Amino acid sequence: MLNKSTRCWVEPRATMAIYLSTERHRVADLLEQIRSELNARLTELRPLVEEHRRLEAALHALGSVASATANSASSEATRSSTRLPSDKATARKAGPKVRMRAPRGANREAVLRAASDRPGATSAELAAASGVERNTLYALLARLVKDGTLKASKLPTGRSGYAINDAAQADAAN
Repeated sequence: MLNKSTRCWVEPRATMAIYLSTERHRVADLLEQIRSELNARLTELRPLVEEHRRLEAALHALGSVASATANSASSEATRSSTRLPSDKATARKAGPKVRMRAPRGANREAVLRAASDRPGATSAELAAASGVERNTLYALLARLVKDGTLKASKLPTGRSGYAINDAAQADAAN
């Protein structure tokens, strides 16, 4: 093959070998640059990750103190509490939170108390006020509306609000 710039005969295989060699160096340089940037970023973020772990452990510790105080103050548990790992090595492992079940009827009572305190509250507001997890709350709200204990109404925002059904209160009083 004739090279037009040098007007010399060049083997096509030799040209391809030079091209591939140059490309390999470019790719290797690019990969090295990416590795270097990733290592720098990891070094930069390491203290923040360690601070996150410490804050999370402190939050868990505060949660267990608050739930222990609440459980000793009243016999009825209105919210499920979080189990804490017994040693530091276990505390550092990332994993799903293990929750204990609330006593039978505690979630229902907490939601009804919150609904009577805040008529027309949304499910998110009831979850925050009662301490019941949202996933549990949705199923509970559906049952309470179906059996007539709560009534659902459309709010101006388009969301559903919940209140104690007046007929259910009258039946309970009789």
